[in-house]
Amino acid sequence: IVRWVTRVSDVSLFGATSPQEQSRSMSATPDIPRITSTGSVPPPDVVVERICTRFAETGVVVFEDVVPHETIAELTQAYLQGYTDYHRDMMFEDARHVGDRRNMITITLDGPFNDPMVYAPAFVMPVIKRLLGDDAILGSFVAVTSLAGSEEQHTHRDMPLLFGDDQLGAAVPAYCLTLVIPFVDMNDVNGTTAFLAGSHHAIGEEPAGIEPQAPDVGIGDVMLFDCRVWHFGTPNRSNAPRPVLYNSYQRPWFRDAINFDLQAPLTMSQRALDQVPDEHRHLFDWAMKPG
Repeated sequence: IVRWVTRVSDVSLFGATSPQEQSRSMSATPDIPRITSTGSVPPPDVVVERICTRFAETGVVVFEDVVPHETIAELTQAYLQGYTDYHRDMMFEDARHVGDRRNMITITLDGPFNDPMVYAPAFVMPVIKRLLGDDAILGSFVAVTSLAGSEEQHTHRDMPLLFGDDQLGAAVPAYCLTLVIPFVDMNDVNGTTAFLAGSHHAIGEEPAGIEPQAPDVGIGDVMLFDCRVWHFGTPNRSNAPRPVLYNSYQRPWFRDAINFDLQAPLTMSQRALDQVPDEHRHLFDWAMKPG
């Protein structure tokens, strides 16, 4: 535990340590925290609590070195074999257009995608469960691909606030989180996602006065964000597509009724479900029921 506390303190998860730093942290936009993981080893409870505390402030956190590079290579190969038809700047009947030269593609959860390291990474799942509850589900499993030459995306939330009451919707605990797993480095060349940290608590339209932060997310790293955080994709200045996997985790009563008018949020066969370990089966049971 001492080793973990030292590591977490090094990335400022414990917050300000002096009155001057406390004053600055309360008046300035909080920095997006970065956590170095140990891959397949879950963090102890004290670390999970600290991560969740910072996540409640920022609505975004980057976890470094979560998915092995060889796993990302397998995922990338399977993606390129099955989904390059969507690498065209056009409207599709079964994929959502989400910005300039950007498509959201439902990925069939089979083959290398049907791996707990992908849909339930051991280092991140304790954080997700602490934020959403032990009965959280995997509500959607898609890739968002930005084609070469894509321009900056419009600033948006992935979900509207609940209950038709912005003040209440911004105050309630998280109900939907997205885990981003990049297949290529997310950076200034390939493009990344810029966040208005802390804006999941904002009421009404896009909040003013928050400087966007566009973190680099390398191969093997993942990024978790609250669906209420205002954000936008930055331009893809490279000469190749930038595919990233988007796993959306939800409280079991919540369904995304906004983004899936053209496609299923999650697809998998009964054979694939049969391969899921019992400890993770609850993530998918809802998707296999009629309707």
